[in-house]
Amino acid sequence: MVAKVDSAFIRRAVEASDLAALRAALHQASGDPELARFGPVASLGPQDRARLVSRAVHLLETELPRYTSRVPSDEELRRLMDLVLGVPTRDEHFEVRRGLMAFEPYPFLYRPRDAMPRIPDGFEVAIIGAGLAGIAMAVQLEKLGIPYVVYERRGEVGGIWNINRYPDIRVDTLSITYEYSYEDQYPWSEYFARGAEVRGYVEFIARKYGVFEHIRFEHDLERATWDEARSKWSLTLRRPNGTRLEREARVVVTASGVFAVPKIPDLPGTDTFGGVILHPTQWTSEHDVRDKRVAVVGNGSTGVQLLAPVAEEARQVHVFQRTPQWISPRANYGRAVEPEVRWLLDHVPAYWNWARYTSAIGLFTWHEDFLVPDPAWEKQGGHITKKSEELRQVLIGYIRDQVGDRPDLIAKLIPDYAPMLRRPVVDNGWYRALTRANVELVVDGIARLVPGGIETVDGRRRDVDLIVFATGYDVVQYLSPADYRGRDGRSLRAFWGDDARAYQGMLVPGFPNLFMLYGPNSQPVSGGISLPSWFQIWAAYVAQCLVEMFEGGHAAISVKQSAFDAYNERLDAEASGMAFVTDEGSARRNYYLNASGRLQVNTPFETADLYAMQKAPDFADFELS
Repeated sequence: MVAKVDSAFIRRAVEASDLAALRAALHQASGDPELARFGPVASLGPQDRARLVSRAVHLLETELPRYTSRVPSDEELRRLMDLVLGVPTRDEHFEVRRGLMAFEPYPFLYRPRDAMPRIPDGFEVAIIGAGLAGIAMAVQLEKLGIPYVVYERRGEVGGIWNINRYPDIRVDTLSITYEYSYEDQYPWSEYFARGAEVRGYVEFIARKYGVFEHIRFEHDLERATWDEARSKWSLTLRRPNGTRLEREARVVVTASGVFAVPKIPDLPGTDTFGGVILHPTQWTSEHDVRDKRVAVVGNGSTGVQLLAPVAEEARQVHVFQRTPQWISPRANYGRAVEPEVRWLLDHVPAYWNWARYTSAIGLFTWHEDFLVPDPAWEKQGGHITKKSEELRQVLIGYIRDQVGDRPDLIAKLIPDYAPMLRRPVVDNGWYRALTRANVELVVDGIARLVPGGIETVDGRRRDVDLIVFATGYDVVQYLSPADYRGRDGRSLRAFWGDDARAYQGMLVPGFPNLFMLYGPNSQPVSGGISLPSWFQIWAAYVAQCLVEMFEGGHAAISVKQSAFDAYNERLDAEASGMAFVTDEGSARRNYYLNASGRLQVNTPFETADLYAMQKAPDFADFELS
């Protein structure tokens, strides 16, 4: 049933809205000078906020039918950005923020200024993986008319969202930002979408943009071998029945992702346990925790998400915390998008665009606020930055508030490192679940599994029927389990050893026509734009390399060893001053770092700097033949 859009409905919509985004959208649409008289929404007092709400209601009631969608000029856009922030937008941030807001069609994707060059006969790109990265690459190639095939090991699209189906899996960034920027009307049902809805979104995009029919499901890449004489990759793919197929491609773009190889601890006694052991990636609808004794090992994003729903049904839950995490609340987490807010998204021009902007804007300063130590602050006796210490105190207060009358938990839950040095975790009722009568927090290490239970290092045994190892992924095993062989039969795995590196996170010397999306040191942590937008940026980078090949009549492109070395020297130098690698405490036990302590998953570069490097290739760094 469609709600009646009357004055009461509109007022509810405004009050439930992202008011900063709505103010900017209405000002863009109406030019109403009254809207510009208010300061940044976050700093408004109750009286001014009430006045702004009333003005927005009035405009929507009286003028909405005449508002139209349009692309603002850069001057107007910048003025509105400054209105939202209350401070001038930095020059280096403007271009990437404009792309984030997606007023123009297909932002971040590559579109040649002139006609596409002729594509050689028989040219085909093999994309490995049909998750968000693979689909982004496919849409980019689709827009350019470049032939491609997507090989997906599973029977559905979705990648990590296909593999993981544990209780209450969902995104921990707002749905409106965790999407491609060229689709502005996807009707997310929740502010933070659940896994099934994200899978549905990926399939929706694949079908709408013509990608779906190019996907070959249940084709698992085992081996890719470069044929130097023919400038082609030979691919060996395995089917579920054990048969193998041989295929060829001029270019391979691997989009298998960072979180592809589940990590389960190799504990003594595993073969004697006798109960059920599973990684969250193995969870299916057949797993039932009702009236069972359950152990949840790990308290990262996955362990935190699944604890509360498991604790509601299980007889007993033992939570084995290996390292305390900073776990924080997030507004609207777990809430459905109100019909009134959906109405704003569907009917108010530019509200979606500005809501993306205001949702992400606070993240643009992560790099300087939390990740790079402030020497002046530390000279005064502070730690990292003033904002880092302020956030620490806020989060400690949140822990105390959540555990309430359980002071015995507080000391066990406060980390010994600063916020943001490990992946931030969003609270899904984890702290509250720890206070349940049927939940125990265990901080002693696991010594071994025993028949029907777990024994900790203090010699205590806990009887359990089911163990969930929410222990993450072997993230340093990039491109696994496929075996890539480049020039002269060189093994990519051997080339990397235990220290995977790439140029721009995408290329490795000696492996022509091979591109990685989400390769070593590619995960942005400085904030501002989410991974789906980065996937678009990286796909556009690859597309520009292909067009350069076509224009020059080249059969192969590869990064120079000298460029690879220089880039990684710059990367290591940038990383050396970051709190990730300089801070002490258990932050050092972090999937961001490899065994030697080098930053390997994240990029150390700030958002604007990274975008400037990756929006277009520097072909002086490449060999074309």
